Amino acid sequence: MTTTVPDVIARYYRVIGERDIDAFVACFTDNATVADEDGLHDGPAAIRAWRQRTAAEYDYDAVPEEVVAEAGDTFVVTALVTGTFPGSPVRLRHRFTLRDGLIGALDIRP
Repeated sequence: MTTTVPDVIARYYRVIGERDIDAFVACFTDNATVADEDGLHDGPAAIRAWRQRTAAEYDYDAVPEEVVAEAGDTFVVTALVTGTFPGSPVRLRHRFTLRDGLIGALDIRP
């Protein structure tokens, strides 16, 4: 089932393109976790460091192509990610778990 992108998820993708680190971190709860190819990033400081590192290494943008609502406040977004990284472009699956209108958990996988 395809659904509308919740506001915080739309904001997450928008600030990736804007490269605004503060706005990016503001999308997440205080106890959020992000699982990405290089590990688990737990809490705002770790999420900030992860985003700063990836933004410094690569110039990239992610465009949502499909959004599927799952049980509870979980949404799976398939996004086309293009940029200055090996293998670009690539479609990645972002599994967002929302809490109180923010991202409580994010798992990024091919």
